[in-house]
Amino acid sequence: MRKKLLALIIVFLLTIAAFPVDACASGTTTIDATTFRGNTKITQIHIGSDVTEISSSAFRGLGHLQSITVSEKNNFYSSYSNCLYNKNMTELICFPAALKSAYIPETVTSIGDYALNGVAEDLKNEIRAVVEAQAANNLMEWEVPGDHFIHTEYGVKWRTADGTLYEPDTDIKKLVASILEVSCDSGMTQVQQLEKSFNYVVNALVYERKLDVPVGLWTESYAKEALLTGKANCYGYAATFAYVAKGLGFEARVCTGTVQSALGGKTPHAWTEVKLGDKWYIFDTEMQDAKGSGYYKQTYDTYPAKPIEKQASITVFY
Repeated sequence: MRKKLLALIIVFLLTIAAFPVDACASGTTTIDATTFRGNTKITQIHIGSDVTEISSSAFRGLGHLQSITVSEKNNFYSSYSNCLYNKNMTELICFPAALKSAYIPETVTSIGDYALNGVAEDLKNEIRAVVEAQAANNLMEWEVPGDHFIHTEYGVKWRTADGTLYEPDTDIKKLVASILEVSCDSGMTQVQQLEKSFNYVVNALVYERKLDVPVGLWTESYAKEALLTGKANCYGYAATFAYVAKGLGFEARVCTGTVQSALGGKTPHAWTEVKLGDKWYIFDTEMQDAKGSGYYKQTYDTYPAKPIEKQASITVFY
């Protein structure tokens, strides 16, 4: 799993005054409520490779705890952004009570008992909302409702809401199906397919500067031109990925407006928005191509080249 697969940065303004106190759980196979009893001022815990079992109440009462790390050699648990997870990072086991913020990996779809014990209520609600949204979107492609593409032994087909399979029957469907054929597979979740296809579009297209600003219902023609020629400006990049995301079963739209210019001031720009859970996020393939990273699944507050200002949007359909 790439470290970029991040769901959301959760920020909670809370000041904790505590001196660093480290604890190392090594040479033991089990961690339970008695392991750290009497050491309530612990701020950091490292879990060794020998630990095979951690009880749900192991970290209760550790109100100063800010970080949990795990040995890479541990076969049962893992850590990321100071939080504790099961090995494949599908369950959050402990969000340290004094931790102010963390990135929650997109693979996380459940929260263990007492995982949020001691966490401030506002932050706790944010974490639950993120994980619930990820669980709703972390489906395999055959579980995704509505019309979308699906991989079969005979290639990528169009699947309708009632489960009927069809050959892609329009130019845009055929072009997007070809992207999904080579960029992802049926063994990936819907969100994993989204990232894989995002990276594919970034690498497949070459930026071509054009001075025209499209008007009317232009998204399909720009996407087709980009996929046929391999060249596009920001409008072509945005349109292409919007149709890819829509083909995976997400709601998607192309947005136009302005963004911070490298030369100062503002410059016209286009980007894709994709709805995950009940929130819309920015997916900017053209900026990712130009800058190298940082433009996958951003908000208007976290977008690196902000200020970014939306002036119009077009929802894409097949």
